[in-house]
Amino acid sequence: MKPRILASLATYFTMALLMPRPSEQTPWVQRRGQCGTWGPEYAQLHDDVLSGRTREQYLVVEGIEGLADSLSLIAGMLYVAVLSGRALQIRENVPYSVAYDKPNIDWRETSKSRTMTEQHFTLRTGGPLPFDEPAFRLIYNGSIEELGAGADIVTMFGNVGVINVLFNNPVYKVQLYKMGLRPETAYGCALEYLFTPSLSVKEHFRDEIITMTGSSMKIGIQVRLGDSYLRGGVFEEQKHADASLLAVQHFFECAEQLQAAFRQPGQNVVWLLISDSLDIRSLSKTEYGDKLLVKLDEPSHVAGMTGHEQNQAMIAAAGEHWLFGLADYHVISSIGGFGRSAALRAQTWNTVYKLDVYQTNLLQCDGLKMKPLTWDDIANTAPFV
Repeated sequence: MKPRILASLATYFTMALLMPRPSEQTPWVQRRGQCGTWGPEYAQLHDDVLSGRTREQYLVVEGIEGLADSLSLIAGMLYVAVLSGRALQIRENVPYSVAYDKPNIDWRETSKSRTMTEQHFTLRTGGPLPFDEPAFRLIYNGSIEELGAGADIVTMFGNVGVINVLFNNPVYKVQLYKMGLRPETAYGCALEYLFTPSLSVKEHFRDEIITMTGSSMKIGIQVRLGDSYLRGGVFEEQKHADASLLAVQHFFECAEQLQAAFRQPGQNVVWLLISDSLDIRSLSKTEYGDKLLVKLDEPSHVAGMTGHEQNQAMIAAAGEHWLFGLADYHVISSIGGFGRSAALRAQTWNTVYKLDVYQTNLLQCDGLKMKPLTWDDIANTAPFV
């Protein structure tokens, strides 16, 4: 058989394996044993609520800001819903359904009867944890069952992750451990339970998926300069001078050091770059060539786009977030939550290294001179996990 035909068949079967199948719903706990065994039981409860076989009690979540902030809220609220016996639904202020399929529960918001009672809560921060918010106090050291005081619908609006908070609640941390969850894996487990990349994402990142699911050593590099570099970003009109590769060269030096320290003999190495700066993407590709996986589309802020442009921005952001979680090691920027939350999706330990842009006193990224981030380092930084 000709090499070209063999390559085409290999690509076909690789993509076929990545396509969601109905049979994937039940074996979730077998594939990811560290996520526990609670998934099928909650899927049944969720279906019973939506079909009217049991009392209709909903937890409707609306994330704000960027994708990473919203995912932080959504992941934590999944466990709040599980622990309180409510059906989780996501209000699509951005088009989640364009970028994600639903492998276990249908989390799309449905229309509700006008006779249903509803209570609204906010968990929002740009800095410290919102201890003054009633919902936060109940999750932190109270009873989740009191959230909404028996209302049929509880609506949660914000950008704060509460997984770490739940694991500090003396009652719920015991329940979460009994469910088979751990603080270090619960975030990744939640995202895996709720989302798989849609066909649109898989088609857009076809080559990257094939490479990132292969046997190479994979190092994810996230360079964040700020929302002003994003199309549709909050301060786009205040965009700085063109980004310089020299200012972030230490991110790539860190990747080289990780490669030298942890690469297995004979193992190929690939770097995946995600960045809010198109200049950094382009300059890096020129510098590192085929070793570097990077999309050269202009990065856009999902919340700052509308219509078709928002759909494309969502596909790009969700795809890169998911791909970054496939890396073996992660070099992330100290600002923003995108890199941190994408790295946490990997459910690994001692793999995340944090750097500042324009940093000059770089220690060697080898796990000895520069220590990787701990779970607390990652989880206790806004917007939290």
